[in-house]
Amino acid sequence: MSTVRTSRFVSTLALSVYVATVAVGCADGGDGSGPGSVPRSVRAQDALLQTAQSALVRRCLTDRHIEPSAEPGTADAGQDRGIAQRREFPYGIDDPEWAAEHGFGSGQGSGATTKEAAAAKEADVSPRQQRLVDALFGTGRRELSTRTATGLVVRTNSDGCLAEAQRVLYGDQGRWFRTEVTINNLGAAAHQRVTRDPAYRAVLVRWARCVAPVQKAEDPGELRRVWQRRAAGLDPQRATESERRYAVAEARCVLRTGLADTGARLERRHAAELRTEYADVIAEHRRLREHGLRFAVRQGL
Repeated sequence: MSTVRTSRFVSTLALSVYVATVAVGCADGGDGSGPGSVPRSVRAQDALLQTAQSALVRRCLTDRHIEPSAEPGTADAGQDRGIAQRREFPYGIDDPEWAAEHGFGSGQGSGATTKEAAAAKEADVSPRQQRLVDALFGTGRRELSTRTATGLVVRTNSDGCLAEAQRVLYGDQGRWFRTEVTINNLGAAAHQRVTRDPAYRAVLVRWARCVAPVQKAEDPGELRRVWQRRAAGLDPQRATESERRYAVAEARCVLRTGLADTGARLERRHAAELRTEYADVIAEHRRLREHGLRFAVRQGL
């Protein structure tokens, strides 16, 4: 059994994103709904809920005499510029041209830079930042927990300003937390089921035979791990060259065996099965969202 708890570093990253949202709010959904009415589109509804939650969090922080503004170093607007070309390939890269240009999409040589940056950020947490983290996400024992469809146990506090905002907005923070975490992890659960599906495993065997002349690996994940180990001792240029060579081999074999297409087809089936299995949770989540939307409109949030 795995358990997800929020580390100081993760909390600080979440703080960087959340402070920006709290400080500036969200833009209008722009779906044509009139004032005083619930937006029609899901995108606009999401924007309204985030705006309302941010407003409630700001009120809570103000009541606790905490200023929800980022200090230098809290947020890095340019932190994702190096991965602007990154794409998602859940079942292996299927674009050899992209692989030839971007490799695995790591955006850096051996990967050491990422670890060093993470350590530096964790070490740089200031008392003011930590006070804001604690106020937002709570402290002490995490009172709420739920198990996702993948088997992970996720825990959270019920004493922070985010928890208070969710309690006010949705009427029940515990129910919102459990249904929100469950819904948000159904995609990961579908992916997990695909990787265990005999039909997918059979294609994966063919992919492994195809890529073996370049590097023996049971799946694309192992191919990346092998590259990372070898790249750790190479200079950046040679690390990049080897990354691209491995990535192109992966992509050509994914296309040749149909690995990505098989994965996508099976994922649609498993996702449908999960929606049926978790229909009650999905329905409860929808009711809580509707409660939040009506509350936000009534309160003018």
